[in-house]
Amino acid sequence: MDALTSVTGDGQHIEPRTEFAPLAVMALTGGEPAGGQMVSFFVDDPEGTGTDFHGGSPVRVTTASDGTGTTDVPLLAGEAPGTVEVKVIADGAHTSFSLTVNGHPEGNSGA
Repeated sequence: MDALTSVTGDGQHIEPRTEFAPLAVMALTGGEPAGGQMVSFFVDDPEGTGTDFHGGSPVRVTTASDGTGTTDVPLLAGEAPGTVEVKVIADGAHTSFSLTVNGHPEGNSGA
């Protein structure tokens, strides 16, 4: 496999304590879909939002015959606002998703 690209799920902005939509990637070998590839999704949470997959990270999936791999475990937003990166690795190829947990509207005073 020589390429891994994000297909759906990148750039999501959701409220704390809610579930992100599933993340999907496409694995390619020589420009063709690569089925049967093990893909690992890791949560990188440097801002301490508390976001993680139900049961913890990493989540591993196998790509379908069309080369797509989609998370089948819920990714739950933590309680704190901030940006989370989900890094995806498969057989030396990699990609990532940038996700945002929105801030709480209450308590944001302009003074």
